[in-house]
Amino acid sequence: MLYKEPVIPLEKKEDFLFSNKPYNEDIDINHVAAIQESYEKNGYIKEQDIPTFLNWLTFAARINITNLLDSPLESSYAGKCAIAQAFYNKMLSKLKIPILNFNIGDVLKTNPIHEVTCISIPTTINSQKTTKLFLLDPTFRQFCLTEENRFERYFEEPRWSVRMSTPHPGYFFNLTEKGKEFANQLIRDGYFELTEENLKTYLDPFALYVTPKEAYANKNNLGKITNTTTTAKKYWQQILNVANKNEILLGSQQFNLETPKEIVAKKNRSFKNRIKNFFQKQELEDMFAIPEEKTSKQTKKNP
Repeated sequence: MLYKEPVIPLEKKEDFLFSNKPYNEDIDINHVAAIQESYEKNGYIKEQDIPTFLNWLTFAARINITNLLDSPLESSYAGKCAIAQAFYNKMLSKLKIPILNFNIGDVLKTNPIHEVTCISIPTTINSQKTTKLFLLDPTFRQFCLTEENRFERYFEEPRWSVRMSTPHPGYFFNLTEKGKEFANQLIRDGYFELTEENLKTYLDPFALYVTPKEAYANKNNLGKITNTTTTAKKYWQQILNVANKNEILLGSQQFNLETPKEIVAKKNRSFKNRIKNFFQKQELEDMFAIPEEKTSKQTKKNP
């Protein structure tokens, strides 16, 4: 299940702040199908199986939001967050897993910035039933383009409708070792566990992204501040206030919404058909084969 190369080789690769690339290790779809089967039967996913399930889910999203001329490994995924959110909405509804959809701009009470999804996974820890929350952001890399994360962006004109006269969030992640590690991991995995620490680490750079240079009383702090006074609890409360309130619009986008179980069933049917066709072909060949004895006699008569 590794990513395929684009039909036409990319002429120019985009330059990013962080070195990590999207997760591209082979995924055992039979294992993921077994996880789905277990979830449908028991109502939870084993804690150790959650990363495998989420890795497949991210892989499926990134495949669906790129096209044959794009490379999931090299793409910035710019402008594809709404498509990813729509895919998650359809796929997770099919899998019957609870989700919250929201735009980070709504959380920060500003213009729309970035569509993301939260997922609540029932699981067990020490035999006790509980839930784990994850934030799904497979297109985060679009905020890590080197060109958009220069300090000089504070003094340049806004670009397009949502680009401001500020560096993108990647700039603020790049100011600390903790931020760099978090950004690299998110680029790779496309998701993170929604702990209070992780939520604040994730949303503070977006809050700083929408803070113009005029808002800094001390201009010496411009481009140097790495966190805000907003707590994770306040961020989370605002997420709950705005989640699932915006209609998800996608037009004519077509998704492959095959679940892991459906993918495995299709592969098994294909394999069985190949076996069946092989034996049918073999039967026909045997039916019309010329016996060896007759062949040898004919050879003697007709040297």
